[in-house]
Amino acid sequence: MVLVTSVVMAVGMPLAGALCSVRVGSVLFQQRQEWHRTSAVLTEDAGDPGPGTYARTWAVVRWTASDGSVRTAGVRVGAGSGAGTRTVIWTDGRGRLVSAPLTPGQAVALSAFAGMLSASGVALLLLAGRQAVRMGLDRHRAGRWEREWALTGPRWSGSRPDKAPGSGQEGPTVPPP
Repeated sequence: MVLVTSVVMAVGMPLAGALCSVRVGSVLFQQRQEWHRTSAVLTEDAGDPGPGTYARTWAVVRWTASDGSVRTAGVRVGAGSGAGTRTVIWTDGRGRLVSAPLTPGQAVALSAFAGMLSASGVALLLLAGRQAVRMGLDRHRAGRWEREWALTGPRWSGSRPDKAPGSGQEGPTVPPP
């Protein structure tokens, strides 16, 4: 079991990590290609963010999607911005509001992290599977040992189950080794 687990880990972990990393990287690259900056207009004055917060607050903005429909949503804008002020938001190909895509460096880091997490998950699954098989084999071996001892024990000790110590009839004494 140790050999099989080690071989599967040696092959499976790097493979799972690489496949996951490539997949996450391609999704993030696709987002960078499809998401774009869109100009939006504040429909209301941005309020005061309050003490202890950064100089950004929520306000409703309006923009025109690529299909010509007018959309509105709440976004974070600079505090104190007045109605009619232009701001930049990010939208997808359907004109839906999205967050700004990750920078190339952030995308590489996230892809690498996803790959390492995937490889670690494969290792944990394999080790848990190996432990489960080992426990099953140990349980089976203990059961066989008990059955064998039930047959061998009385012959080895020179007593029969009906003449076991404590049954009122003592069996023969076994000389010390």
